[in-house]
Amino acid sequence: MNKLLAIACVVSAATLLLMSGVLSARPNEAHDFSGKCETCHLTSPSKGNKNIFTMDIDTLCIECHELAVKNSHPTKMLPSMNVPGYYYLDWQGRVNCATCHNPHDKDSKTMLRSKARGRSFCETCHQGGILQGRHVAASSVAHTKNWTPPTSGSFGQILDRVSLECLVCHEGSVGPVAEVQIGTRSASQGLSYAGPGFSHPIGIDYAKAAARDRQLRPFDDLSTLVSLYEGKVGCGSCHNQFSHEGDMLVFSNRGSALCLECHVK
Repeated sequence: MNKLLAIACVVSAATLLLMSGVLSARPNEAHDFSGKCETCHLTSPSKGNKNIFTMDIDTLCIECHELAVKNSHPTKMLPSMNVPGYYYLDWQGRVNCATCHNPHDKDSKTMLRSKARGRSFCETCHQGGILQGRHVAASSVAHTKNWTPPTSGSFGQILDRVSLECLVCHEGSVGPVAEVQIGTRSASQGLSYAGPGFSHPIGIDYAKAAARDRQLRPFDDLSTLVSLYEGKVGCGSCHNQFSHEGDMLVFSNRGSALCLECHVK
C-alpha cells in the first residue's frame, strides 16, 4: 500500500508541475506566449513599433533552452556578409538566436525564418563551405544538439546525416582523410573510425549500446555537448565545427575527460 501511495504522490506532483509550466516543453514544441508579452518585451509589441526587450535575446532564449553556447554559431557579433532582410538582427545590427529562429512561429517545428533547410538554409548567408580556415555551413548544424531522432531517410543507413556530410570533405579531397572501416570487434558495431593508432565505433545507437554495456554511461548522464545525431555515435559526437578546442573537440580531452564522458573506464 505504501508503494502505491508513493507512486500516486509522484504522479500527482508531476501533473501539478506540468500544469504550472515548471517542467520545460519539448525542444521542438511551438512557443505559447499568450498573455506573457511582458516576459520578453518592455513595451507592448505592435506592428510598426520597435521591439524593446527586457534583456538581450540570447539571454532570454537561454533561460528556457539549455543551449550549448560554447559550440554554437557565433552570436552578439556583426555579420561580415550581407544578411537577407527577413533575418532579424538586434538594434546594434548583431546576430542573435532570433536571427535564424522566429520565436512566434507556431507552424514550424524548427521555427526557422526561411523555407530553406539544411545546407541551403546556411547558404542564404554563407557562400562556399570553408572561410578563413574555419568550417562554415559545412554540416548545416548551427548549434549542439545532444540528441536528434532518426529521420525517414535515415532508416537502413548506418551513418547519421552529419557524419555523412563530414565525409564529403574528409575523404581526402579537402580535409584530412577520416578512414571509416567495418568494425572488427563485433558485427553489432557496424563501422569504425580509424584514427592515428586507434579506432572508434561509429554508426551505432548509443542508448542501445549503453543498455548492453555497463562500461558505458547512460545517455541521460552525458554532457549536452556530446551530440548523438539520429541517436547514433558519429563525427558530431566528439567534434563540432564551432569549437575552439584542438581538433575541434566538443570539449578538451585533457586527462581523457572526453573519453570518460561516455566510458566509465
